[in-house]
Amino acid sequence: MQAAKIVYAILGFVILLPWIVYNVKKKLSKTRVLIMILVSVLIAASVYAHYQFTIGYQIPLAAERAGKVFLQRIEGQMDLSAYQKEMQKQKLSPDQGIQTVSDEELKAAGFNPGRADVLLSERVYPAEDDSMIVYVLYDDGRVPLYSSITLKQSGYRWQVVSHALLTQNEFEELNEELKIKFYSTGS
Repeated sequence: MQAAKIVYAILGFVILLPWIVYNVKKKLSKTRVLIMILVSVLIAASVYAHYQFTIGYQIPLAAERAGKVFLQRIEGQMDLSAYQKEMQKQKLSPDQGIQTVSDEELKAAGFNPGRADVLLSERVYPAEDDSMIVYVLYDDGRVPLYSSITLKQSGYRWQVVSHALLTQNEFEELNEELKIKFYSTGS
């Protein structure tokens, strides 16, 4: 996600800089300045709109955003209702909400609230109902917490329909079959 921000910031800079330099070299009349500002705003808006499209349409980026919101919940920064509201606010879940982990399940998993790193599975796994599954590892250095995020396409974006915890045994069984490898998201 951070890489996407950097790429789009550079893209915007590379597109806008020549446009601005070209127009500054010309004789600056009031009309030319207004047109330059208007076109610059349109270019910036189109780069931002493409960035928003990308972070919603790319499954790993949508899963990373959902994983980071869930991390806030694990760290004790938000409760279940605040988590669901934040997921809807970021357009990561459908309006009817998502199936997610209860507070009791989090406590039963034995994961202690505190700082953790979010790691995503390198691959996206298709499910039978046209949804996609991304496995997430929350690593606090003591007890790993595994979860699966199920995403369904809604228009031009992927939304989380289910977020479930996996026990160590469930993950080991999955890992024997799928050989899941994780990469760090930098959080």
